[in-house]
Amino acid sequence: MEEKEQNKSLFIKMLVLWLLLVVVGGGAMLWSIIRTQVVNGEMWREKAKVREFKERIEPARRGTIFSSDGKVLATTVPVCDLCLDLGRWPKRNSKGEVVLKDGKEVMESCITSESAFLANLNQVCRILHEQFPSKSVAYYHDRILNEYNSKKPSRCLYVERKVPYSQWMAIRSLDGWSRCVVTKTADGSVMSFVRAHIYGNLGENTIGLHFKTPKLEGYTGLEGYYDSILRGQDGIYRCRRLTRGTWLPEEEVAGYDPDLDSTLVQRRVDGKSIISTLDTRYQDIAESALRKSMNQYGGQRGCAILMEVSTGYVLACSSLTRDTSGRLSENLWSNVAVSDHYEPGSTFKTVAMTAMLNDKKIALDTTKRVRAGGVKRYSSTSGEINDGHGDAHDTANLAGVLARSSNIGMCELAWEYYRNRREDLRKGIMDIFPFGKMHPDVEVLETNTRVVKLNSDRDFLNLSYGYSATVTPLQLITFYNGIANGGRMMKPLFCREVMDGRSRSEIKPVVLNEQICSPEIAKQMREMLVGVVEHGTGSNIHNAVYGIGGKTGTTQGISDKSIKNSSFVGFFPADNPRYTCLVLVERTSIAGRHAAAPVFKQIADCVVAFDSELGSVRLQDSGRVMNPIIAKGNESQLAKAYQLLGLPFSVIDNTLPATGWAIFDNEQECYKRYSVPTEMVPNCLGMTIRDAMKMLHQQGLKVRFVGQGKVVNQNPKPRTRIVKGSTVILELKP
Repeated sequence: MEEKEQNKSLFIKMLVLWLLLVVVGGGAMLWSIIRTQVVNGEMWREKAKVREFKERIEPARRGTIFSSDGKVLATTVPVCDLCLDLGRWPKRNSKGEVVLKDGKEVMESCITSESAFLANLNQVCRILHEQFPSKSVAYYHDRILNEYNSKKPSRCLYVERKVPYSQWMAIRSLDGWSRCVVTKTADGSVMSFVRAHIYGNLGENTIGLHFKTPKLEGYTGLEGYYDSILRGQDGIYRCRRLTRGTWLPEEEVAGYDPDLDSTLVQRRVDGKSIISTLDTRYQDIAESALRKSMNQYGGQRGCAILMEVSTGYVLACSSLTRDTSGRLSENLWSNVAVSDHYEPGSTFKTVAMTAMLNDKKIALDTTKRVRAGGVKRYSSTSGEINDGHGDAHDTANLAGVLARSSNIGMCELAWEYYRNRREDLRKGIMDIFPFGKMHPDVEVLETNTRVVKLNSDRDFLNLSYGYSATVTPLQLITFYNGIANGGRMMKPLFCREVMDGRSRSEIKPVVLNEQICSPEIAKQMREMLVGVVEHGTGSNIHNAVYGIGGKTGTTQGISDKSIKNSSFVGFFPADNPRYTCLVLVERTSIAGRHAAAPVFKQIADCVVAFDSELGSVRLQDSGRVMNPIIAKGNESQLAKAYQLLGLPFSVIDNTLPATGWAIFDNEQECYKRYSVPTEMVPNCLGMTIRDAMKMLHQQGLKVRFVGQGKVVNQNPKPRTRIVKGSTVILELKP
């Protein structure tokens, strides 16, 4: 009995304990539910929403930048990360059992056959090397093959990032590679979009380069200035989780009710496109001519700018910087044309003389003659002013001072008229020259230029010939463009139009200064600048076809006078200027007439050749030709060719006997008689294959040729002794 009572008491205690546990547990669960639903309900609902819903951004496609001649300069292109699935797994039979090879080794399966994969591996590596030259074919081959042969190959091996879509597709289309090239990773699609410059480094900084620093990210050039127009508006889409890693826009999910959530969805709007003022033809010749000069004469930095006189549109703008390896390229942080400050030297004499002619207090006459040579000291503090040529008895009028680039001549004028009112000269210069920031429509690092205070006699005299002021190339060409435009100064512009679908809005030319001088003074200055090229320091680029007006400039370094900044700035055609051009080569050892002026002429020749409105330009001197259509050839055939082009043609009698052959003389810009050497292989370079074969056959030689176009190379070399019946091999190129 006593045992039963004890069992009953124990049962009751256990029952109470279980009931207590149920009550406490139920209460805790109830409290947890209340706490979750009421107290922390909002927090958990937000967390659930984050896990089940997400706002995803669809980037807008950036607008395209076109050249004025209709070419694509910069656009958005697709690129893909090249990822390979090299995974292997045990091979199983129909019963699900692992298959063994020879009863021992486990047989493995992979996503593609080994023979097909390895057969095209070298081709894949070559494609990647061509696109990324810094990495060798062997590098890619070893990397992929080592991973492929490892015990546990990667299911997603990143081989290379940002491979152009066309190259990525070429790899994927190879036999055995279509399945192993990954198209989607855990992070999403392997495809993305990047900005591409179609013409590589050509005008790259002017078009715009992307930069990213710890504090700032953006673009330079046109890309940066017109960023708000080009970038468009990203789309924002509210997505719902379907399964792990799979998200769909809400409207694609079954049962979607748009009234349940009022979250704004922002539709994607692609960026607008712009048409720049740059012309790829002129940009190409400007950069190649500048590069050639800098490679020939040295120079750490240089630029070439071509501007349309009436509008201020910049048709070409090349800024080259030499890196530590000696390579010349457009540099992200260095737009030489817009940002570089330098003392302009003799090119500034035009500015000082224009300011003097504007001054009504002195009524300067262009016929006035001043000393223009030798060495002179104007005061005890002025130091010696050296002209570098001529003597103290030489005199010249204003045109002669500019033509000779006489420092003494400019100092004579400044000392005579402004010695006691120096600020008048300084103010006169600042009124007509665009000192200060130009604010061009390209994103660049731009700072103010200046004219020093004329406290000393030396500073005052230096200003008259370009040493007491700093300018940028863009400022200087803007001034010369104003002179070419009859005194009306236009703002440099790099963009013509903004395109929005089929509609276009023109960016109209902007006048910076309605009149920097009167049309009469502008005409006088143009005539004097033409004289500089015809019989002055710029005579090495004189031509009788379209006429050039301009000024050479050379400034020496303070500590090392062998280091020079060489420049030439001017306009063409001389009679009715349509274009202004500036060329600057910094830190070279050659004067402006040699380092910069020939670059100017190459650009000008190209522009005249391409400009249909200048197609009526004809030779003024009989027998002179700007650009020969053929360097050497049969005289009668050349005459027919020029007749068909509507151009005059003649051969200057240079005392050689008439042979029927003519050769173009680059220095005198005319054709001369060419005497074929006897018992030697004649020079066929520059000839058509027809004329070359005729000349060689006359010498008893056989001919073989490769290519098409004109002769660019020959073997044996010219003036090699003839072996009758031997063969001359000619290489032709367009």
